[in-house]
Amino acid sequence: MIAIDHEYIPEDAQGDLIPSRRPDVKKIYCEIIQMGACKLDNDGNELGILNLTILPNKIGRIPEWLSKMTGMTDEKRGNGIPFQEAIKRLVDFIGDDKDIWTFSGDWWVLNSNCKANNIKFPFPNQFKKAKEELSKYDITLNDYKIAGFDEICSGGLYKVLEIELPEIDGVGAHDAAHDARSLAHSLFKLQSK
Repeated sequence: MIAIDHEYIPEDAQGDLIPSRRPDVKKIYCEIIQMGACKLDNDGNELGILNLTILPNKIGRIPEWLSKMTGMTDEKRGNGIPFQEAIKRLVDFIGDDKDIWTFSGDWWVLNSNCKANNIKFPFPNQFKKAKEELSKYDITLNDYKIAGFDEICSGGLYKVLEIELPEIDGVGAHDAAHDARSLAHSLFKLQSK
């Protein structure tokens, strides 16, 4: 199983005010600033973690609210890699695995970033969406609030499910690698029930 997560800048959220809603990633270009993925074996052991910072393409500045939330700065982003290299690394990381999960709209975000970079999209089949599965396990917004979160999100799911997630230096909440790990381990626990 592979879980993928991205941190991104919606093109319509360039100011320093936090947007009142999440963007419709099917309609709005959201530039990836960070790409994370976590691969688990059939026993739930981590086989690998992908943690990439992506150079700017169309949107050069990270809004202050997003920088505070993710810890990503324009300086860190300036030391990243081009999206073209990142997508190749993601494809290599995934390999021939077909059990690919995201929390919600990451397939669309990847697709629009490939278009913006004139790259043929390498994933013709949509990824599985974990958010749509939560109701099957009776996980609600109230469960997230009890765990200390204001919204249903990939990065908090491990706390909702009371999973011990070993820390990785420099990787915290609202970091793509952290959120991908949270999602992978949470899905493994839910599917093992």
